[in-house]
Order: sequence, then C-alpha cells, then structure tokens
Amino acid sequence: MNEVIIGKYTLESLTSGMYSDPYIIFREYIQNAVDSIDEALAAGTLKKGEDKILVELHPLNHKISITDNGSGINATTAINTLISIGNSNKDINKSRGFRGIGRLAGLSYCDTLVFETTAAGEPTGTRISINSKRLLELISSTNNTSMTVSDVLIDVCSFDTYSEQVASHYFRVTLLDVDDTTDLLNTTEVYDYIAQTCPVPFDSDSFLWGTEIHRRLTSYQQFLPEYRVFLCHGADKKEVLKLYSDKFCIDKTKNDFDNIHDVDIIELNDSDGGLIAIGWIAKTSFLGTIPDKRIKGIRLRKGNMLIGDHQTLNTIFKDARFNGWSIGEIYVQNPNLLPNARRDNFEKTPTYFMLVEQLMSLASNIMKEIRVASVNRNSELATAIKKVQETKKAVNAAITNGANSATRGILTQKTNQAKQTLQNMEEKNNSDIYLRKIAFEELDIIIGRLQGITSFKSLNTIETLTKTEKKILEKVFNVIITYDGIASSELIEKILREFSKNI
Repeated sequence: MNEVIIGKYTLESLTSGMYSDPYIIFREYIQNAVDSIDEALAAGTLKKGEDKILVELHPLNHKISITDNGSGINATTAINTLISIGNSNKDINKSRGFRGIGRLAGLSYCDTLVFETTAAGEPTGTRISINSKRLLELISSTNNTSMTVSDVLIDVCSFDTYSEQVASHYFRVTLLDVDDTTDLLNTTEVYDYIAQTCPVPFDSDSFLWGTEIHRRLTSYQQFLPEYRVFLCHGADKKEVLKLYSDKFCIDKTKNDFDNIHDVDIIELNDSDGGLIAIGWIAKTSFLGTIPDKRIKGIRLRKGNMLIGDHQTLNTIFKDARFNGWSIGEIYVQNPNLLPNARRDNFEKTPTYFMLVEQLMSLASNIMKEIRVASVNRNSELATAIKKVQETKKAVNAAITNGANSATRGILTQKTNQAKQTLQNMEEKNNSDIYLRKIAFEELDIIIGRLQGITSFKSLNTIETLTKTEKKILEKVFNVIITYDGIASSELIEKILREFSKNI
C-alpha cells in the first residue's frame, strides 16, 4: 500500500475553514480548560471551588491569554500532544472537546500562538510557539505544494522548556499580535460571548431562579457543572456569569418588562425510558419577542457548553419566531449525542432525531401557552378567535353533511362577521399582532373551504376536485334528481365512484 499523504492545505480547513467566528477561540480554549480541571478534580490535584480560568485581554499590547489551573500536560507528552492534529486521548463520553483540533482555533486571528503548560510534581514547563504568520504564508503559497501537514508544523513550531515550581499545574494559551479587526479585545463582547457559551454559574443576584433550577435538577439526580471564569482587563477582574435575570425587557421603546414567575423542569426520554436530555423552561407572561439576543431562545447545551446559538432550535417551532419569545436551556445527557466538528449542532444520529421529535412536542406546548396567555390578556382577541373557531366548526359540519345555498349563505355571513371582529380588535402588544395574523390566515382557509361546499356530502369529500368542478357537478346532480328522483341516487353514486377512481 502506498503511503497516505496529508497535504498542507488541510491546515487551512482546520483553521480559517473550521472557525469562521473569531469568538469561537474562547469557547475552544475554555472548553479544553474545563476538561483539564475535571481531570485535576478527579485526580485530587484540585478541590472543588479551587478551579479557576483566567481570560486576560491586553488591547494595548494586542494580546490575549487564557490560563487554567487544571491538570496541565507533563513534559514527556506535551509536545506530541499539542502538535498532533485530530488525535486526542480524551474520553468521548466525558470530555467536551475530543477531536484534537480545537487548540488550532487561534491560528487565524494572531501572528503567534503560544502554549505553556506544566503538570504537578514537575520542575519544568513546556512552551510551544506557532508562527501563524509563517503558517499562512506556507498554506497560501503555490510553491512547495507537496509539503505535508507535518512538514508545515515542523517549519512553523518552536519548542523550549523553562523552570517552574514543582507544585504548579496549569495550561496557558497566548495569542500575540491579535488581529484588530476581529473585535476579540472588546471586553463587553467577550464577556457576553463567554457568559452565553461556557459553563459558568447563574448570577445569584439578578437571577434568583438559578438557585431553584439547581434545586429542582438535583431532585432528578442531575447536577449542573459550573466553573469559575474570570475576565481580566488591566486591573479590572470580573467573574463571568450567565446573563439571565428574573426581570427582562420586552419593548425598549415603551420600556415594558416581563418577569419569570416560575420554571418548568423538562425531561426528554428515549423509547426505553432512558434520559436523553433535561432542562428548564421559564414561565413568563409571553408578552412578545424578547429583543435581547443574549437571553432569548431555548438553547442546547452539553456539559453545560452551548451547542449552536440562540437560533439553533428555531426549527422545532412551526413558526421560528416563537423561539424568540422563550427562555430556557436543554442539557443533553445521552452519550450517543455528539456535537459536530463545528459545534453548531449534533451529529445526525437516530438519537438526535428522537431528541428533535420530543423538542418539537415541547415547542408545540409553548406555542399553546403563548396563545392562551395572549387571549387571556385581551378579551377582544378572545371574542375574535372564538368567532373564528365557531365558524370553522360550522363549515366542517357543512362539509360532512352537505349544505344547500341557504345554509351556505348563513355560513358566509358568519365568516364575514368573524372577519369584521378581527379587523375591529385592538392590538395591545406583539403577541396580539401575531395571533391576529394567525387568526386571519385560518379564516382565509375557512373561506376557501366554504367556497367548495356543495349540497352533496360525498362530493365535498373529493378534495382533488376544484371548486369550479364541484359546482358544475352539483348542478348536474340536481338536474338528474329533478329528471328522475328514484334512480338518481344510484346514478350519482356511480358518477362519484368514477371521479374518485380517475383522480
């Protein structure tokens, strides 16, 4: 067998090709930091509460560093571990990162990427520097096209060791000469990204429901993993916390707010009763779309790391906008659900489709709650929707039993009254506007069905006939009945059977 060559252009796919959003570097490096902290906790190197991840921004020096006090990597394996690609010894069922490519995330956004690490009990640390600028030159060049990934890495990487305290254990990644156009040194944007994406705690001051979520999850024998991440900018050091709050704005112009008045714990199980996912959904007044993208939407998480973003679960709603009226998190537990390489969703496995099916049922219930909440707030809307439903019921009965011209006239009058009621109602908020639109759409369907009703119920059930064809056949049948009332029924049935057969 010939030797398999992995060309240099593969590195482009695994850097700029894989990570188009610059903020993803914080997700990748914090994700690796959390896995390292878990190893240290399991080994007894750390105690719970001692864990710490520092994200330091140095805008004047165009520098970013992310440091954790996890297990680190020992000197004998550090170099091979850090320059290997797609080769990770992490447990796929326990670790958040397991593909061995996340450490390359920063290469597209700085001139030099530096890794520094040491493990407990070792007197030295290992430093690896990757010249990102040189890397870009090599993979962009049309020369040396036969260079392999190994050739390129040998060219762009440098290694050295340094003295370190024996008790130290950490891993640090540093980006030097960070690209100014990426906004990666914007403290506010970085804080918001980490707060939404990484497994940080709820803010106990602004989100009292966070404590209750923990308590209720514990009653299901589920424990939410959380880690201490600090964002440092100069002398300013601030712990990053999730951005949820008990009270949130729903209309910036009117300065209107809604409140979370309860949370539902959601269990999603497979056909054998095994747990696929568990999560929480906020109970609110559903006053409309939430404008704050940092908190809106039901979100998928695994290991308490965000998968995708606030729009990923839009597809489980019949109308995607309804996800923007909701707040909540779904924590995936099933080991068969693996994030894809870009971590914007899960791999499409049978378990994934089972998850989606149950999430769609959850979304349907949320939509019902939104409608009920809106109707309860607005008596005019309740009256209008009641008229539409009454008209729908009457039209369905006419289709089932047949309706003569007089009955159709009465139904047309009911339809017009329902439409007038909808037109006259006052819209008090975004929810009313949307539900009124839905009611109008339903009324249009009712009007369409009404136009196709005849006095012959069997004719009404042949849905493939056009309205015009039904009306013509109705006239033909009436002529037949007038001409020969006794034999007409049998002839009409034969005609209907023939039409049903040919369609």
